[in-house]
Amino acid sequence: MRDKMGIFIKSLSWKQILLFILLLYFGALIIPYIPHKKVSGSFQKNFGSRTFYEDSVGTERVAYLDDNEEALLYRLRMIEEAREEIILSTFDFNGDEAGKDILAALLNAADRGVHVKIIVDGISGFMDMESNPWFQAAAAHENVEIRIYNPVNFLKPWKMQARLHDKYLMIDHAMYLLGGRNTTNLFLGEYSSSQNIDRELFVYETAQNPDFSLEQLRRYFDKVWNLKDSKDYLCRKVTDKIADCSGELRHRYLSLRNIYPQMKKEWDWESLTMETNRISLLYNPVEAKNKEPWMWYSLHQLMKLGNQASIFTPYIICGREMYQDLTDLEQQNTEVEIVTNDVASGANPWGCTDYLNQKEKIWSTGVKVYEFMGEHSCHTKAIVIDDRMSIVGSYNLDMRSTYQDTELMLAVDSKELNDVIRQELEKSKTCSKTMEENGYVYGENYVPREIGVPKKIFYAVLRVVTIPIRRFL
Repeated sequence: MRDKMGIFIKSLSWKQILLFILLLYFGALIIPYIPHKKVSGSFQKNFGSRTFYEDSVGTERVAYLDDNEEALLYRLRMIEEAREEIILSTFDFNGDEAGKDILAALLNAADRGVHVKIIVDGISGFMDMESNPWFQAAAAHENVEIRIYNPVNFLKPWKMQARLHDKYLMIDHAMYLLGGRNTTNLFLGEYSSSQNIDRELFVYETAQNPDFSLEQLRRYFDKVWNLKDSKDYLCRKVTDKIADCSGELRHRYLSLRNIYPQMKKEWDWESLTMETNRISLLYNPVEAKNKEPWMWYSLHQLMKLGNQASIFTPYIICGREMYQDLTDLEQQNTEVEIVTNDVASGANPWGCTDYLNQKEKIWSTGVKVYEFMGEHSCHTKAIVIDDRMSIVGSYNLDMRSTYQDTELMLAVDSKELNDVIRQELEKSKTCSKTMEENGYVYGENYVPREIGVPKKIFYAVLRVVTIPIRRFL
């Protein structure tokens, strides 16, 4: 048998051997994630025991941030508030203008003795932070720790699909901000003309309790931070370039104080926030591997409790199980509508082309889809259920967010917050088109946008290419 195998191998050309190795590598990259896991009975039991609604007002207050400039200012002010510890988790962290603003504020906090912890997704860290002097300058500070979740390791392709998609900023035991914004020009400040529309929640604690959402988030962070999959990002040597970047970041901080004088003033957090009855953290498993769909199960269960649910998502890439869950909601008389980007305005080409391929399947579930055409692409991930429950965070309605990535959403029992998001939802629907029995119906503020010929050709190619790999997009 061995002789036959040896003869077979010797008969192969180097090109055939290379192709065989590439096929093995590609298989190792995707095969572990092909089967979709189901939620375990233990998780279902634990979820069933949780409480998401309260009859009285709680001590956690919330603000809804829907403006990129405001989102940057909130971060700068929050960092100024820190006295003991700052925790930042982000999917993307670029060394662009917005990224430098945040680094400058964090470095200043570290200079005054605040302990700063930063964790970033592995692929984003590889692409944007590897040997980058701006991040090296931060890592060189004695009060700054940076870790990379599941760093790129080409010798372990079976782990590369799992990514950290959490985005939050936590200050001491007092406040945090959580949503869908990355730490880049697209989401913070007014640095980019092609910015994304996004939303997030600022949560302010008026009392401390181990059951409150901030403590839930803190325990979640500790679990991710202490994983074997989370590796230190270090500055081995402070070069002249890194030292120059440190100096520039400190100078940038002084400039920020002049540009945003509000960041140095005391803020009345209670007057800026709304009452809530209860805030609960929803999450996926954190290990870098094929995951049980905890997040989608949680969202589906909460939607089942309502008569009506409205979903904001940048794009829709559902698998068979998710289609069935949406169908089940409609069959049990929970009315579901989805606001997602019109293909002509979507920023994610994978999501756009999959929608072109799958829209009939999506419509056949019974959900009503509004294809949003705004000035900018919408990156919001939110759900409102009836008139009290609002859920905001990082989860996209796709298979990657369901089975592969870490994800966080806040489930907030607050009639006031629900009303704010519903008003925004209704406004977005006027800028959308939706499919009815006799064809598309256009909202009063919908302004069609032509897709150029090069983009049409690009999408036509992608519609074919993405079919076998859609669960990994």
